[in-house]
Amino acid sequence: MGGSFIQTLPTAAAFHLLLSSTHHALAQESKEYTRYSSYHPYCSTPSQMQNRAIPPLQYSSDDTSTANITPQLVHVTALIRHGARTPYAGYPTYTCWNDYWTNPQTGIWDCDLKTYMAPPSNDKSKMKVNAEGVVEEEPDFLFEKRYDGLMMHTNHMSGNRTGNELNGTCQMGQLLMRGYEQELINGVHLRQAYLYDGNTTNTTHGAYNPSMRLWDMTATLEELNKLTTSVTVGDTSKKIYQEPNLRYRADDEQRTLMSGQILLRGLFGPEILAADEDEDTTVIKLHTGDYKKDVLVINKNICPRVGDLWAEAYESEEFKQWNETSVEVQIIRKFAQTKLGLDVIPFGILDCLMTTMCTDRPLPELIDDYDGSLGPTPWKEDGSEGIAIVSEKDFTNIFERFVNYAVKQETFSYKYNNAALPKLGMGPLWKEIMANILPIIDADGNYTFVQKTPPKLALFSGHDTTLMPILATLGEEVWSGLEWSPYASMVLIEVYDVSSSKDDDPSEFPSGYAFRLIYNGAVLTSRMDGCSAELCDSQVLVDQVMPFAMFEERDCASTQPESKTFDDTEEDTIPEPKQNTAESGVNPRQKWGIFGVAILSAAIGSVTTCFMMRHHYQIMAYRQALSLERELSMVENTDDTNYGTNGSSRNDAISNAGVSSDYFEESDEDRII
Repeated sequence: MGGSFIQTLPTAAAFHLLLSSTHHALAQESKEYTRYSSYHPYCSTPSQMQNRAIPPLQYSSDDTSTANITPQLVHVTALIRHGARTPYAGYPTYTCWNDYWTNPQTGIWDCDLKTYMAPPSNDKSKMKVNAEGVVEEEPDFLFEKRYDGLMMHTNHMSGNRTGNELNGTCQMGQLLMRGYEQELINGVHLRQAYLYDGNTTNTTHGAYNPSMRLWDMTATLEELNKLTTSVTVGDTSKKIYQEPNLRYRADDEQRTLMSGQILLRGLFGPEILAADEDEDTTVIKLHTGDYKKDVLVINKNICPRVGDLWAEAYESEEFKQWNETSVEVQIIRKFAQTKLGLDVIPFGILDCLMTTMCTDRPLPELIDDYDGSLGPTPWKEDGSEGIAIVSEKDFTNIFERFVNYAVKQETFSYKYNNAALPKLGMGPLWKEIMANILPIIDADGNYTFVQKTPPKLALFSGHDTTLMPILATLGEEVWSGLEWSPYASMVLIEVYDVSSSKDDDPSEFPSGYAFRLIYNGAVLTSRMDGCSAELCDSQVLVDQVMPFAMFEERDCASTQPESKTFDDTEEDTIPEPKQNTAESGVNPRQKWGIFGVAILSAAIGSVTTCFMMRHHYQIMAYRQALSLERELSMVENTDDTNYGTNGSSRNDAISNAGVSSDYFEESDEDRII
C-alpha cells in the first residue's frame, strides 16, 4: 500500500507527504471490529460507512419539485470530518477511568500511518515551471517521520516522564488506519455518485444518471462544452483533480490533511495512476493557513465574542433547568458517584469512550453495556419535574447515557438562541463556501469576493466541530443536536442547473438553479425552511446563510472579562457547569469550615508577621505574607485561572471544587481539535 501511494500524491519541493506505511510499523495497528456485538454509529465501521452512500437524485413524477425539469449537476461542496483518530490528550489531562493509563490495552497507542517529507532536489533536470509559473520538482529522496524518538521513556505515571503522551508511536489526535479506510470509502462514495467512467452499471449509483455526472470521462470535449452553463465551472482543458476543477481546503492538522488526501485517492485514484504513467508526478494543491487563525472551526482567537455567546448559552435558565432536573443527568451523576467514585464527570469522557470502543479496546465492565437500544434521547422528559429520585434500577444503558449526556452538554450552545454562536463563529467558513457557489447561481454579480472560476468540487477537510455548527446554521429542523458527528462524516451541497424546464415554467425554481443538502447519505433539503422536496431553489440557501457569511465584517468585540468566557476551539470539549452543592463533594458546613480555617490562618499570619517585624525579621514576614496570600486565593478565588497553582495541578484543583476542568478556557497551546 505504501509504495503505490507514494506515487500518487504530490512530491513538489519541500512538500510534506502524508502517506500510509505498514511495513515499517513498530506494532501492528488493529483494524478489526470484533470485541463488541454492537458499535456506536460514532465509530463508522465499514458496514456503517457503506450505509452512507450518496443517494441518486429523485426527479420523477413522484417528486413534484422535479417533475418538469431536467437538472444537471454543476458543482458539489463536500465538508468532511477526519477519520478515526487517537485520543487528543494524555495523562493527566485525561483520566477517563482508574486503570485506563496503567492498562497496556488502553494506555499505549502505536500507529502505522507515517509522514513522509521531501527535501528540494539539487538536480535541475527534475525542475519544471507549471502553467501558473510555479517551480515544481521531483525529490531526490524522502524522509520518513517516525514518532518513536522517546520510546525509551515511557513510564507515563512518573512525574518526570519524557515519553510520548500516548506512550507509543502515535501523536495525540493522529489519524488511524481505521480512519484511512473510512475516508477511502468516502472517496468511493463520491466517485460512484459523481464520476462516470463508462463502467457504471449499478442503478443505485448516482453517476448512472447523466444528471448527476459532475465528471463524464466518456464524453468528448465538444459534448462537455455543451453542458457548460452561462458561468464556466472548472476547466475542461485541465485534469479533473487540478484547479480550478478541484479546490482542496484543510486546516493544518495531520488528521485533516491526510483525511482529505485519502478521500481524493478514493475519488480520483484510477485517473491519477493513469496520469503518472504518462507524465511527471501528480500535484494536487492543498490550501491551508495558520492553525490558530483558521476558520474551519469556531475560533475565539480571531473572534472573542463567540466566548460571550458560549457563556450566555450555559448560563441560561434553559440550560440550568436541564442540568439540574433532567432524569438522565441525575442517573449519570449518581452512577459516577456511587459506582465510579467520581464527584464530577471526567474531562473528555466522550473521547475516552469512543476512542476506546471504536478501536476495539476494552471498556470497564460497569459501562460495557452498549447494545444500541436506547439511542439519542430527547431534551424534554415528559412528566419529570424537580430533582429526580434515582435508584440502582435506573443504572441501565450506562454507555449510551454517558454519550447522550456529553453530547447534549456540547451541542446545547450550537442550538441555543437560534444558533447565534455557530452563525457568528462559522461565518468566515460560510463565506469561503459561498465564494465557490455564488459565481454559478448569482447571475447579477452582486458579490465581489467570489472565485473567478468556480470549481466543480470544493472539498473542506475539518472536524466534528466543523460539521455540527455548519448544520446548526441551516435551520432548527436540519440537525437535532442529539447526535454527534461520527468519524468521517460528510456534508454535501449539490448545485444543479435547472434552467431547462420542460414546460418553461420558472415558478418552481425562479433562480434557474437548485441545491440538494445531504448528510451521511440522508437528504436533508426538505428540513430547511422554504424547501418542500429534495431539490430546492438556490435562493433559499443564499437567503439562509448570506446574512452571516462574513469575516472581517463580523461583530467580534467581547463584552465579558476573558476569564469568564468559554472556548469552542476544541474537539469534544464539553463545558461542565458548576454542579449542585449536594453533588459537588463540598457541602455548606464544609465550606464554612474552610472559610473559618482561612480566617484563622489569616489571624495567625497577622500575629506572626507583627511579632517578626518587632524582632526585625522583615524578610521572613514578607515570605509568610506571600504564602498566606496564596492560601487565601485557593479558598476564595475558585474562578481564577491561576486557581490550584500552589502544590497541585490546575485540573486537580478544579476537580476538587466539583467542577469539570473543561469549564474553564484552555490555553492556545491546548487548542487541539
